[in-house]
Amino acid sequence: MSSVGESTFLESLTDSERIHFRNLMLIRPQLPSEGQVRMLEGLARSLASPRLLALMARTPHWLAHWPILLGLAENEATPEAIRRDLEMVVSLFDQMREMDRAPVGEKPDRSESVKTLYSQLPAGLKPVAKLLAKQLAKTVTASGTTQELPPLPDEHPDWEALTTLPVAPPPQPLAEGLDRAGRLARAGHTAQPEELLSFLVASDPDIRQAALQNPLVSEDLICRALAQSEEAAFFEEVYAEARWYFREPVRASLRDAPGCPADLSRRVGLSQLLVAALEQGTRDRLSVQRIVSLFTQLAESEYQFITYWAKRQSPDLLRVVKYFYDRLQRQQSNLASALPERGEEGRWATMEERVFLATQATQEEQISQVLRDPDLQVFRLALENPALSPRLLASAVSALDHARVEAIAAHRSWSEDPMVAEALVHHPQLSEASALRLLPQLPGMKPSIEILRDARILHLEVKRRALESLRQLYQDMDVPHRITALRTSGGELMRHLPQEVLQDEETLRRMVADRQLDPGILLRLARNKLTPRAVLEQIAGHPVLMAHAAIMSELLLNPKTPREASMRIWGLLSEAEQQQLLRSPHLPSALRSMG
Repeated sequence: MSSVGESTFLESLTDSERIHFRNLMLIRPQLPSEGQVRMLEGLARSLASPRLLALMARTPHWLAHWPILLGLAENEATPEAIRRDLEMVVSLFDQMREMDRAPVGEKPDRSESVKTLYSQLPAGLKPVAKLLAKQLAKTVTASGTTQELPPLPDEHPDWEALTTLPVAPPPQPLAEGLDRAGRLARAGHTAQPEELLSFLVASDPDIRQAALQNPLVSEDLICRALAQSEEAAFFEEVYAEARWYFREPVRASLRDAPGCPADLSRRVGLSQLLVAALEQGTRDRLSVQRIVSLFTQLAESEYQFITYWAKRQSPDLLRVVKYFYDRLQRQQSNLASALPERGEEGRWATMEERVFLATQATQEEQISQVLRDPDLQVFRLALENPALSPRLLASAVSALDHARVEAIAAHRSWSEDPMVAEALVHHPQLSEASALRLLPQLPGMKPSIEILRDARILHLEVKRRALESLRQLYQDMDVPHRITALRTSGGELMRHLPQEVLQDEETLRRMVADRQLDPGILLRLARNKLTPRAVLEQIAGHPVLMAHAAIMSELLLNPKTPREASMRIWGLLSEAEQQQLLRSPHLPSALRSMG
């Protein structure tokens, strides 16, 4: 790629993506060292950029390292088509391991299943699977590594092509012959993204509502539906739902969609302009006037979003938001004349007054003001104020700069408070050394899961330690507590500890035996290629199965599902659902022959 093309490509990446891309670009043309393999594994598990994950998945000599391949297969941000293919490789080796342990009478059938699954692998992954199999079976040389590796890539590859996301299959038409009741039922349970998209843009409001309640509806699907929809009511329906109202990509789609009503587009656009102006700050009188003008034009329904933004990004602006909201309410109730007369201009507080407030203030509003004092010494004095509570300090952490968060992390008592320590660890400017020092202060599983989920934390060692802590906590639990942890985490624990959870067959069997189990957990188990066959068979008989076509589809696409259970589920599907599954290249050949 030319230098101009490479520069253009870099400009298309975000700041965090650009940092990781430079690391990947530097080590890609060479054999990775042991430390680099650990770094690549951490990126494969924690990156949230589909483009960079696609680049890693298209580097065969990295996939030859099992932890990297497994991390890419388990990362939900990996593009769907790529992840499905990698999951097939994971399932292949899992079936080979079960074949070795199976009774002698079952080995021929298991061997045939392994051969069939290998034949369905994409051409680019077959050499990787062969190499991984040889590494497991071959005697290791004295150096500790085998000598066979895929060819190394060129030093100047086409980065644009390597990071291009797989092209989604063309949208499939709705199943013919379904009446309105059938389409309503299908909209709420279909597992096909393109079909779900067609229901979201339908003209029938009941079908749209059913599609919006589908558990598989995602942010990406909502954005695509907004771009294609011509129904004005659909935009108001999405805007009225809290789970979409606060999401930046959805709001951007509402603003830019051709079919969005002009009033709604203007409302959302004004909020975006106001947020941008607040982020730039009040540099001069003109910028202050612009912010005031935007506040006066802001619709009442947008104050929820502005308040949400201020809480996360700039808590000191909450008083400003409240002032304009109260003013809006008074104007609407014709009470604007009741505003108090403006007093005399304020003055700057002296250093003596600020020090006095830092040490003697008892009101939360005063303490919050002192924590934002420009003088670091005043801030340090405020940390010693006995009226400063952990809740107040933790809520103020997100608005502090690097020097202040480091000062709190080094404080003898605040660094030991779990609430404050957790807020500090999630601060993007906290150093890695300070974060590692605070990790032991975070009790239980939830803080570790939140660290692994937070994309703002860029320190891979912090995430690795959190993962180790999570693994140790899970292994030390008994079966009832493990079941409780899995249910309360909503499957998140299964995502981060796939080996430990999915090889714990006793816990999984006892959990699936519960008839009131969350369908989302069943869906994760049905989809994962490491789930034991006995558990998949148990899910196939679960009473929730009949109400969730998505679980049935994932069971049929999982090559480890026992054949008898697959045949029984296949017979429960309608002809249209069978045709949708037959389009998938991952459907086992036994079911494809029936279709």
